[in-house]
Amino acid sequence: MKVLKFSTLALCIGLSACSQFQAKDKEGSAAAPAAGSSHWWWPFGVEGEATAAAPAAEKKPVEAPKVAEAASQQPGGHWWWPFGAGDSQAAADKGAKPQSLQVSKEWLDQHEQALRTAVAGSKFTIERRENALVLIAPVDSSFNPKRPELLLPITLGPLGNVAKMLQNDPESGVLVLGHSDSSGDKALNDKVSLQRAQAVSSIFRLSGLGADRLRLKGVGSSLPRADNGSAEGRALNRRVEVLLTQRTSLLALAQKN
Repeated sequence: MKVLKFSTLALCIGLSACSQFQAKDKEGSAAAPAAGSSHWWWPFGVEGEATAAAPAAEKKPVEAPKVAEAASQQPGGHWWWPFGAGDSQAAADKGAKPQSLQVSKEWLDQHEQALRTAVAGSKFTIERRENALVLIAPVDSSFNPKRPELLLPITLGPLGNVAKMLQNDPESGVLVLGHSDSSGDKALNDKVSLQRAQAVSSIFRLSGLGADRLRLKGVGSSLPRADNGSAEGRALNRRVEVLLTQRTSLLALAQKN
Protein backbone atom coordinates (compact mmCIF):
# COMPACT_ATOMS: atom_id res chain seq x y z
CA MET A 1 0.00 0.00 0.00
CA LYS A 2 2.86 2.37 0.85
CA VAL A 3 4.50 1.53 -2.47
CA LEU A 4 1.28 2.34 -4.30
CA LYS A 5 0.90 5.70 -2.54
CA PHE A 6 4.52 6.56 -3.31
CA SER A 7 4.09 5.72 -6.99
CA THR A 8 0.93 7.78 -7.21
CA LEU A 9 2.67 10.75 -5.56
CA ALA A 10 5.65 10.49 -7.93
CA LEU A 11 3.34 10.37 -10.95
CA CYS A 12 1.46 13.51 -9.84
CA ILE A 13 4.71 15.40 -9.27
CA GLY A 14 5.93 14.39 -12.75
CA LEU A 15 2.71 15.49 -14.47
CA SER A 16 2.75 18.83 -12.63
CA ALA A 17 6.34 19.52 -13.70
CA CYS A 18 5.54 18.60 -17.30
CA SER A 19 2.52 20.95 -17.33
CA GLN A 20 4.57 23.86 -16.01
CA PHE A 21 7.30 23.24 -18.59
CA GLN A 22 4.80 23.19 -21.45
CA ALA A 23 3.19 26.45 -20.24
CA LYS A 24 6.57 28.17 -20.15
CA ASP A 25 7.42 26.82 -23.61
CA LYS A 26 4.20 28.31 -25.01
CA GLU A 27 4.87 31.72 -23.48
CA GLY A 28 8.45 31.82 -24.72
CA SER A 29 7.61 30.69 -28.25
CA ALA A 30 4.61 33.01 -28.77
CA ALA A 31 6.84 36.06 -28.97
CA ALA A 32 9.48 34.47 -31.16
CA PRO A 33 7.66 34.02 -34.50
CA ALA A 34 7.24 37.02 -36.76
CA ALA A 35 3.88 38.67 -36.81
CA GLY A 36 1.40 36.78 -38.89
CA SER A 37 3.44 33.53 -38.91
CA SER A 38 2.15 30.25 -37.46
CA HIS A 39 3.62 28.20 -34.63
CA TRP A 40 5.26 24.96 -35.60
CA TRP A 41 3.72 23.08 -32.72
CA TRP A 42 0.38 24.79 -32.08
CA PRO A 43 -1.81 25.45 -35.12
CA PHE A 44 -5.03 26.25 -33.24
CA GLY A 45 -5.96 29.73 -31.98
CA VAL A 46 -2.64 31.53 -31.59
CA GLU A 47 -2.13 32.17 -35.29
CA GLY A 48 -5.34 34.21 -35.50
CA GLU A 49 -4.10 36.48 -32.70
CA ALA A 50 -0.73 36.96 -34.35
CA THR A 51 -2.31 37.74 -37.70
CA ALA A 52 -4.63 40.29 -36.10
CA ALA A 53 -1.67 42.01 -34.46
CA ALA A 54 0.25 42.26 -37.73
CA PRO A 55 -0.26 45.45 -39.78
CA ALA A 56 -2.65 44.94 -42.69
CA ALA A 57 -1.01 44.85 -46.09
CA GLU A 58 -1.49 48.08 -47.99
CA LYS A 59 -3.98 47.65 -50.84
CA LYS A 60 -2.69 49.16 -54.04
CA PRO A 61 -5.30 50.51 -56.42
CA VAL A 62 -5.85 48.28 -59.41
CA GLU A 63 -4.55 50.02 -62.50
CA ALA A 64 -6.92 49.96 -65.42
CA PRO A 65 -5.42 48.28 -68.49
CA LYS A 66 -4.22 50.73 -71.08
CA VAL A 67 -6.19 50.76 -74.28
CA ALA A 68 -4.01 50.04 -77.27
CA GLU A 69 -4.03 52.51 -80.09
CA ALA A 70 -5.80 51.49 -83.26
CA ALA A 71 -2.52 51.24 -85.13
CA SER A 72 -1.26 48.56 -82.72
CA GLN A 73 -4.24 46.27 -83.11
CA GLN A 74 -3.81 42.86 -84.66
CA PRO A 75 -5.03 42.14 -88.18
CA GLY A 76 -8.58 41.04 -88.83
CA GLY A 77 -10.51 43.97 -87.50
CA HIS A 78 -12.71 46.57 -89.18
CA TRP A 79 -14.56 45.72 -92.38
CA TRP A 80 -12.69 48.15 -94.56
CA TRP A 81 -9.23 48.02 -93.00
CA PRO A 82 -7.82 44.59 -92.06
CA PHE A 83 -4.23 45.75 -91.49
CA GLY A 84 -4.39 46.68 -87.85
CA ALA A 85 -7.58 48.51 -87.07
CA GLY A 86 -10.42 46.91 -85.15
CA ASP A 87 -13.61 48.22 -83.59
CA SER A 88 -11.66 51.06 -81.96
CA GLN A 89 -10.71 52.29 -85.42
CA ALA A 90 -14.36 52.18 -86.48
CA ALA A 91 -15.33 54.21 -83.44
CA ALA A 92 -12.54 56.68 -84.14
CA ASP A 93 -13.70 57.13 -87.72
CA LYS A 94 -17.28 57.72 -86.61
CA GLY A 95 -16.09 60.38 -84.20
CA ALA A 96 -13.64 61.93 -86.63
CA LYS A 97 -14.21 65.34 -88.11
CA PRO A 98 -16.28 64.97 -91.30
CA GLN A 99 -14.31 65.24 -94.51
CA SER A 100 -15.42 66.82 -97.73
CA LEU A 101 -16.30 64.29 -100.42
CA GLN A 102 -15.81 66.78 -103.22
CA VAL A 103 -12.76 66.12 -105.42
CA SER A 104 -11.50 68.86 -107.69
CA LYS A 105 -11.76 68.51 -111.46
CA GLU A 106 -8.11 69.47 -111.71
CA TRP A 107 -7.08 66.48 -109.59
CA LEU A 108 -9.19 64.09 -111.69
CA ASP A 109 -7.79 65.52 -114.95
CA GLN A 110 -4.24 65.25 -113.68
CA HIS A 111 -4.51 61.57 -112.67
CA GLU A 112 -6.80 60.11 -115.32
CA GLN A 113 -4.28 59.97 -118.15
CA ALA A 114 -1.54 58.61 -115.87
CA LEU A 115 -3.92 55.87 -114.69
CA ARG A 116 -4.86 54.88 -118.23
CA THR A 117 -1.20 54.66 -119.17
CA ALA A 118 -0.45 52.49 -116.13
CA VAL A 119 -2.98 49.80 -117.10
CA ALA A 120 -2.68 50.02 -120.89
CA GLY A 121 -2.90 46.59 -122.55
CA SER A 122 -4.64 44.93 -119.58
CA LYS A 123 -8.25 43.82 -119.21
CA PHE A 124 -8.87 46.48 -116.61
CA THR A 125 -11.29 49.27 -117.46
CA ILE A 126 -11.41 52.83 -116.13
CA GLU A 127 -14.39 55.00 -115.29
CA ARG A 128 -14.48 58.59 -114.19
CA ARG A 129 -17.03 59.31 -111.50
CA GLU A 130 -17.91 62.48 -109.67
CA ASN A 131 -15.37 62.11 -106.86
CA ALA A 132 -13.02 59.35 -107.99
CA LEU A 133 -11.29 57.57 -110.83
CA VAL A 134 -12.36 53.92 -110.79
CA LEU A 135 -10.18 51.05 -111.97
CA ILE A 136 -12.33 47.94 -112.53
CA ALA A 137 -10.73 44.50 -112.40
CA PRO A 138 -13.08 41.72 -113.63
CA VAL A 139 -12.84 38.67 -111.40
CA ASP A 140 -12.99 36.11 -114.20
CA SER A 141 -9.77 37.36 -115.80
CA SER A 142 -8.02 38.62 -112.66
CA PHE A 143 -8.38 35.85 -110.05
CA ASN A 144 -7.55 32.16 -109.96
CA PRO A 145 -10.81 30.22 -110.58
CA LYS A 146 -9.73 27.54 -108.08
CA ARG A 147 -8.53 30.05 -105.49
CA PRO A 148 -11.03 32.90 -105.57
CA GLU A 149 -8.90 35.10 -103.32
CA LEU A 150 -5.67 34.68 -105.35
CA LEU A 151 -4.69 37.18 -108.06
CA LEU A 152 -3.45 35.89 -111.39
CA PRO A 153 0.15 36.86 -112.28
CA ILE A 154 -1.09 38.82 -115.30
CA THR A 155 -2.69 41.40 -112.97
CA LEU A 156 0.44 42.14 -110.94
CA GLY A 157 2.08 44.33 -113.60
CA PRO A 158 -0.84 46.78 -114.10
CA LEU A 159 -1.63 46.97 -110.39
CA GLY A 160 2.04 47.49 -109.61
CA ASN A 161 2.16 50.37 -112.10
CA VAL A 162 -0.80 52.04 -110.43
CA ALA A 163 0.74 51.56 -106.99
CA LYS A 164 4.01 53.05 -108.20
CA MET A 165 2.15 56.03 -109.66
CA LEU A 166 0.50 56.72 -106.29
CA GLN A 167 3.66 56.09 -104.30
CA ASN A 168 5.06 59.47 -105.34
CA ASP A 169 1.75 61.27 -104.79
CA PRO A 170 1.18 61.70 -101.04
CA GLU A 171 -2.03 63.64 -101.62
CA SER A 172 -3.83 60.66 -103.16
CA GLY A 173 -5.85 57.91 -101.50
CA VAL A 174 -7.23 54.52 -102.54
CA LEU A 175 -10.47 52.73 -101.65
CA VAL A 176 -10.69 49.08 -102.78
CA LEU A 177 -14.16 47.54 -103.06
CA GLY A 178 -14.69 43.82 -103.58
CA HIS A 179 -17.94 42.76 -105.32
CA SER A 180 -19.68 39.46 -106.03
CA ASP A 181 -22.79 38.33 -107.88
CA SER A 182 -25.91 37.22 -106.01
CA SER A 183 -25.72 33.49 -106.75
CA GLY A 184 -24.93 31.08 -103.94
CA ASP A 185 -24.64 31.71 -100.22
CA LYS A 186 -24.63 35.38 -99.20
CA ALA A 187 -22.22 34.89 -96.30
CA LEU A 188 -19.75 33.15 -98.61
CA ASN A 189 -20.12 35.89 -101.23
CA ASP A 190 -19.43 38.55 -98.61
CA LYS A 191 -16.35 36.68 -97.43
CA VAL A 192 -14.96 36.16 -100.93
CA SER A 193 -15.56 39.78 -101.92
CA LEU A 194 -13.58 40.92 -98.88
CA GLN A 195 -10.75 38.48 -99.64
CA ARG A 196 -10.51 39.81 -103.19
CA ALA A 197 -10.39 43.37 -101.93
CA GLN A 198 -7.63 42.37 -99.53
CA ALA A 199 -5.63 40.74 -102.32
CA VAL A 200 -5.73 43.87 -104.48
CA SER A 201 -5.09 46.26 -101.59
CA SER A 202 -2.01 44.27 -100.58
CA ILE A 203 -0.29 45.49 -103.75
CA PHE A 204 -0.79 49.08 -102.64
CA ARG A 205 0.11 48.34 -99.07
CA LEU A 206 3.44 46.83 -100.14
CA SER A 207 4.18 50.00 -102.10
CA GLY A 208 4.02 51.99 -98.86
CA LEU A 209 0.44 53.25 -98.60
CA GLY A 210 -0.59 53.36 -94.95
CA ALA A 211 -3.94 53.45 -93.18
CA ASP A 212 -4.35 57.15 -93.88
CA ARG A 213 -4.25 56.51 -97.63
CA LEU A 214 -5.65 53.01 -98.12
CA ARG A 215 -9.07 51.60 -97.26
CA LEU A 216 -10.93 48.50 -98.36
CA LYS A 217 -14.34 46.92 -98.09
CA GLY A 218 -16.11 43.74 -99.21
CA VAL A 219 -19.65 44.62 -100.29
CA GLY A 220 -20.77 41.24 -101.64
CA SER A 221 -23.65 41.56 -104.10
CA SER A 222 -25.11 44.76 -102.64
CA LEU A 223 -23.90 47.04 -105.49
CA PRO A 224 -24.53 45.22 -108.79
CA ARG A 225 -23.62 46.75 -112.14
CA ALA A 226 -25.88 44.45 -114.16
CA ASP A 227 -28.79 42.04 -113.84
CA ASN A 228 -27.85 38.91 -111.92
CA GLY A 229 -30.43 36.97 -113.93
CA SER A 230 -27.97 36.29 -116.77
CA ALA A 231 -24.49 34.81 -116.91
CA GLU A 232 -23.19 37.97 -118.57
CA GLY A 233 -24.68 40.13 -115.86
CA ARG A 234 -23.22 38.01 -113.06
CA ALA A 235 -19.79 38.16 -114.72
CA LEU A 236 -19.96 41.96 -114.74
CA ASN A 237 -20.95 42.02 -111.09
CA ARG A 238 -17.98 39.88 -110.04
CA ARG A 239 -15.31 42.56 -109.86
CA VAL A 240 -12.93 44.57 -107.75
CA GLU A 241 -13.06 48.34 -107.99
CA VAL A 242 -10.08 50.52 -107.09
CA LEU A 243 -11.27 54.06 -106.41
CA LEU A 244 -8.56 56.71 -106.65
CA THR A 245 -9.39 59.96 -104.90
CA GLN A 246 -7.83 62.81 -102.99
CA ARG A 247 -6.48 61.86 -99.60
CA THR A 248 -8.68 64.43 -97.87
CA SER A 249 -11.80 62.78 -99.31
CA LEU A 250 -10.88 59.14 -98.68
CA LEU A 251 -12.70 58.64 -95.38
CA ALA A 252 -15.89 60.26 -96.64
CA LEU A 253 -15.77 58.09 -99.77
CA ALA A 254 -15.26 54.94 -97.67
CA GLN A 255 -18.20 55.80 -95.43
CA LYS A 256 -20.45 56.48 -98.41
CA ASN A 257 -19.78 53.13 -100.14
